Amino acid sequence: MMYRFSLAKACWQILLVLVFAGLVIPIPLHPAVPAQERNALIALYNSTDGANWKKKTHWLGAVGTECTWYGVRCNDTGSSITSLTLGFSGLGGNQLRGRIPAQLRSLTNLQSLDLGANELSGSIPSELGNLRNLQVLRLSHNQLSGPIPTQLGNLTNLHQLYLSENQLSGPIPTQLGNLTSLTFLALSSNQLSGRIPTQLGNLTNLQDVNLGSTRLSGTIPAELGNLTHLESLMLISNQLSGPIPTRLRNLTSLTLLALSSNQLSGSIPAELGSLPKLIRDLTISYNALYTNDSSLISSLNSKSPDWRNTQTIAPVGLAAAAQSISSIQVSWTPIVYSSGPGRYIVLRSTSSGGPYSPAGSTADKSASSLTITGLRPSTTYYFVVQTVTDPHAKNRNTVTSEYSSEVSAATY
Repeated sequence: MMYRFSLAKACWQILLVLVFAGLVIPIPLHPAVPAQERNALIALYNSTDGANWKKKTHWLGAVGTECTWYGVRCNDTGSSITSLTLGFSGLGGNQLRGRIPAQLRSLTNLQSLDLGANELSGSIPSELGNLRNLQVLRLSHNQLSGPIPTQLGNLTNLHQLYLSENQLSGPIPTQLGNLTSLTFLALSSNQLSGRIPTQLGNLTNLQDVNLGSTRLSGTIPAELGNLTHLESLMLISNQLSGPIPTRLRNLTSLTLLALSSNQLSGSIPAELGSLPKLIRDLTISYNALYTNDSSLISSLNSKSPDWRNTQTIAPVGLAAAAQSISSIQVSWTPIVYSSGPGRYIVLRSTSSGGPYSPAGSTADKSASSLTITGLRPSTTYYFVVQTVTDPHAKNRNTVTSEYSSEVSAATY
């Protein structure tokens, strides 16, 4: 008996063989993972159409075989599940359909959960916030909807969070600012809304952030300038407005910065041209940005040659001349970006500096003047002009420039 016990102990992960009636029967010596972990796997199988998975080798096998199931990995002793990978395993993933079961909360030693590139639907279970040992969470390229659970902010050991290419909605939870070990954050191509949380500036280990092609609005938080290890920042195709923060000058590791197709406006910070590793991959097109700094213009031209040809900026060269007792013609030089849908709006006031009210608009952006009628005789009027570009294939936003310089004229 002692001999058999020692043999079993020495052959912890080796199969014993019984010979019975001429049959060779392997007996696994793996201990069974906890029942709740096995049940969590079975719940996943049942809720995601496991019968039609592309790969399901050994799934639903006998108790003690869980560590051999396709995509499942365990710790060295085989006593707990540490990794579950059923995504990105070929074209179209593994074809998991259905909902992610809340029972996955029982996999408390799980370090990696990859269910990406499947056809999962429904919401992300808040119970995933119980997986405090998780380092990688990959749910990208599915059909998940609803909000990002605030409970994901509990995953303080998380290094990589991939939720891109879904139908997630609502704001980015401020609680994600607790994930100070995070190096990769991908939330792109969803239906998120609201502002970029300033709390993301706490994630100083981040190397890659992709928040592109969602519906985020508001300004770019200056706090992103704290992310000094950041190499890639993707914010394209949102509804972001306001200026580019000057604190982005701190991102000296940045090799890619993509801000195109937003509603950003104002003068471009000169520091953007001196980021040492941002050599080529800079995109700021289809906004309302400008600069008069010749050195910065030269730098931007080398990194993004067409950037000036796509900016909705205020026209220059304004002039105003009375046409009659009730009309004044306002003229200007059309902007470079005169193609695409849009117009110029002329605004007027009887006081220098405004407030201004709309007085008329042109049919398109190729126009160079507009006669304003219905004015009072013998009255001085002050005019400014804004450029508007309507939504189009390259930018789904309406982009409006700042006011032009002011001009004035008096009716007869």
